[in-house]
Amino acid sequence: MENLKKESLMAGLFGSTDAMREEGIQPGEKVAVNRLHPSKQNHFRVEDDEAMEELIASIQLKGILEPLLVRPSKEMDGYEILSGHRRRHAAIKAGLQVVPAIVMEVSDEERDIILADSNLQRPQIRISEKAWAIRLKYNAIKRKQGCKTAQEEKKAPGALFNSAQTIAEQMGVGERTIKNYLRLTHLIQPLLDLVDDGTLPLKAGVQVSYLAEPAQYHVLNVMEMENIRINETLAKKLRTSLSDTATLDDVVLLLNLGKSSQTRPAKRLGIKVDRDIQQTYFPEDYSEQEMQDLLITLLDAWAREHNPKYQSDISKTP
Repeated sequence: MENLKKESLMAGLFGSTDAMREEGIQPGEKVAVNRLHPSKQNHFRVEDDEAMEELIASIQLKGILEPLLVRPSKEMDGYEILSGHRRRHAAIKAGLQVVPAIVMEVSDEERDIILADSNLQRPQIRISEKAWAIRLKYNAIKRKQGCKTAQEEKKAPGALFNSAQTIAEQMGVGERTIKNYLRLTHLIQPLLDLVDDGTLPLKAGVQVSYLAEPAQYHVLNVMEMENIRINETLAKKLRTSLSDTATLDDVVLLLNLGKSSQTRPAKRLGIKVDRDIQQTYFPEDYSEQEMQDLLITLLDAWAREHNPKYQSDISKTP
């Protein structure tokens, strides 16, 4: 059974029970299931798995104990679900015609925050679902803060916190963690699916997310064709080496070189990287070894094309 803590969700928005009444939140009532419509902003997948079967059995035995949270729909007759998409699905499977619901008059921003918080409270949630829930809440907080007038900000300077910082404090994690999840929403869906199943590590996915969409599809195709797994280091090389107009051949070359460097030890030519070059061309968090690896990779690719006598397996003295 879902435990969505609706009181804490609403209290977070409206402050107290009295405030909720003032905001027009109606007590629980019976609503026909065919008048309840899933929110288009909800990224949580409702699946017919074992947990759903347990929920259906529980509803058949005890009914729905936790009312759904809904608001009047702006697009269809009935209500938009804010919290309770799984319960609605289970209720339909169980043959219920009506379900208990609490009707709320809330803005789009408040709707998005409720949707995000209800999903983030789930004990089992995919990385992609968590990423999109954080993105939904992040955008909603930014819009709400943007509605504050210049006069309000003048009265309370510094009151408008960074949205990522706000979410990080609420979730008890670092701001960098929140920003990493936000970056994942820039991945194409097939790559995000690979993050979910562990084929693509989360931090590697963050690096790949900076690539243009066509380049991301090239990476996906090469991973599948060549059976290549990408770690964070290799993903960083892709990010720093590929342009927005990168071709499939560019990706093949980089990933195959990266695959070779992971599977066979090689003595590398030591390259002294000038400090000005470091500051101009490399991210601040790149180590000396990472910079040397990238330069060797690029030189190797250039030599393959321009030096007929070049042999990529020649030992290089350190």
